Amino acid sequence: MSGEKTPVPSGQTAFGDRYVLNAKAPLLEFNSHGGLAFEVKDKEKPNVALYGLVHHPTVPIRNEFYKSLKSRPIANAVNPVDRGLMNVDVKGRKQRLVTIFKRPTGGALLSPDGTLNPELNPNKLRHNVVLSLLKALAELHKRGLVHRYIAPTNMYFAEPGSDEVVLGESYSFPAGYKLPTGLEPLELAFADQSCRGEGDVNADFYQLGASLLCLYFGQDLLKNRSRDSLMMARVNQGSYWALAGGQEMPGALGSLTKGLMADALDERWSAEDILDWFEGVGKPKRTTMTTWTMNKPTTFMGVAYVERRLLADALGRNPLDAAKFLKSIDFPAWTQISLRDEIMTERLEKVINVKPEEGYGGPRSDDHFMVSRVCSFLHPTGPVYYKGMALNISGFPGLIAEYFSRDDRETMTSASEIFDAKILNSLTEIVAERNPNFAVQSVSIKKALDHGPSKQLGRGMERVLYELNPIMPCVSSRFESVWIGSLTQLMRALDRLSSVGGGKNILLDRHVAAFCAAHGTDLEREFNNLAASQSNPAKFNTLTADFFGLLQKRLKLEALPHLCEKLVDGLAPSIRELKNKKRREQVQTAVEKLKKSGDIAKLISDIKLTQTQALDAREFSQATNVVRKLEREKNKLMRKILPTDIMARKRGYQAARMIAFFGLVTISFFTFFGGR
Repeated sequence: MSGEKTPVPSGQTAFGDRYVLNAKAPLLEFNSHGGLAFEVKDKEKPNVALYGLVHHPTVPIRNEFYKSLKSRPIANAVNPVDRGLMNVDVKGRKQRLVTIFKRPTGGALLSPDGTLNPELNPNKLRHNVVLSLLKALAELHKRGLVHRYIAPTNMYFAEPGSDEVVLGESYSFPAGYKLPTGLEPLELAFADQSCRGEGDVNADFYQLGASLLCLYFGQDLLKNRSRDSLMMARVNQGSYWALAGGQEMPGALGSLTKGLMADALDERWSAEDILDWFEGVGKPKRTTMTTWTMNKPTTFMGVAYVERRLLADALGRNPLDAAKFLKSIDFPAWTQISLRDEIMTERLEKVINVKPEEGYGGPRSDDHFMVSRVCSFLHPTGPVYYKGMALNISGFPGLIAEYFSRDDRETMTSASEIFDAKILNSLTEIVAERNPNFAVQSVSIKKALDHGPSKQLGRGMERVLYELNPIMPCVSSRFESVWIGSLTQLMRALDRLSSVGGGKNILLDRHVAAFCAAHGTDLEREFNNLAASQSNPAKFNTLTADFFGLLQKRLKLEALPHLCEKLVDGLAPSIRELKNKKRREQVQTAVEKLKKSGDIAKLISDIKLTQTQALDAREFSQATNVVRKLEREKNKLMRKILPTDIMARKRGYQAARMIAFFGLVTISFFTFFGGR
């Protein structure tokens, strides 16, 4: 094993001993974007059908979802039973977080390959499926939670032959993460799949309607549908007709589905409308799309657009061509002609700031921001478009995690530029009236992103990752085979890493440093000192030992002998640099005595190496100054005196004056008193 790869713990955890995961029995229908599902047996309750989801460390989870459903399970939902760390043999032996779920055994209503469950029919769909799903959603919404991954492949019959249907889990990945475009409501669907955002109950109801449509026709209606053609069809025809492909869904179930899939938020059916439908008094709502229609078509890249959202999407997805187009038109005049209902104030025109092409026609540094501002003006409730990306602000935490998972630093840096104060303030002002939540959603993310530009240890984009995703494990390459979700787990993993010769300069690993900074408290001073000493290896090693000693003491951890020994080895240069021989021998003796004890905190408190170094340096400096002074005096006494020396002349004049004075006194004495 590589010395820089942390070994998997040799023994299984108590959680792993109770729940036995069969890695040779995958359950594909329960796989999610956040992990792989396998059959599990509970030793204490062997007759209960369960499955275990082995989480991907690079995909954030929705922890509030787990805590709510674990403490109070919801009827007609796949509820978590337990979770914990377990050693698993999935593509190699690894330690992973595994969540245990109660497993529905009746099969998915629509399998991952698009096959309809033979138990499903239109009668069951109306009387059982709808009622079961609405029960689950009602309880979730009552708790302030939204599901955000309601799909026909994520619904299951509770048991074979049962009429009860349960809604699958959505806690193992961010809200709406990689959900097919057709299953997202229009207000969220324009964004990239990895950054759809949190959404609300309206999104859940739309997804329910779209899922019912697929189940009624018994097929995956989104298969082989391109994103652009589907979005254009949804905007022009309405989402229901675009997904149904012109097929009619008759009767009461059709009325429910059309109501749930209404594109206008104020026309989409709510829980009260659905209740009225059950009682037979519901009234179907007609979707209108006049809000976003332009007065005059605009041709861009050979396509005539009459809908603002589609035009914004086309401009945002093709920013370089969009910049050329916008600079070629008189934007205020175009706005008056194409968007007659839009009031373009002087202030708004100044904020959007579309500058016509002048002189050299090449790209300008502000072009991408200019396109972003125009797109937000055209579609204020839509995503932020920037450099070809379309991002919903509330989905940014999951997006950062995905960038790290594929090591895409360039795109990550581009995406974070959106939160530059200048552009963020401009976008906020542009969308404020129709999208007041934009400013609220951006505050916490902007605060975390303040760490982004810094190169200092404990900061940078790694710190942003862990600040925005506090439940996410440390994804340093040193820990690719283990799960590090807390500082306690980090310290124990470092002890195992040290046992195989790894862990040297561990705090220079930016992921490790950022994880410690994000999960620790009052560690800023320690990281500032570490950052300042990076060019001095001996001092850096001393401060590293102080840091881990502080953590061991705060966390009240057991002995960590291998880590302690590794840190002591790193202290050797600092100890050798001590000038006082007696002190150096005393420190070396104390270090050797505590080296294998594993008590880093006691080691640091006993030897007080940082203070000892400071005292030794101060005393050595004082001694050096004394020696230098003596050397100077010695040199003065030993050097040859010349008549031309200034000091020699000065001393000579002083001596001559003294001799003259005493000579004058002597002569005067004998002159006046010599004859007596």
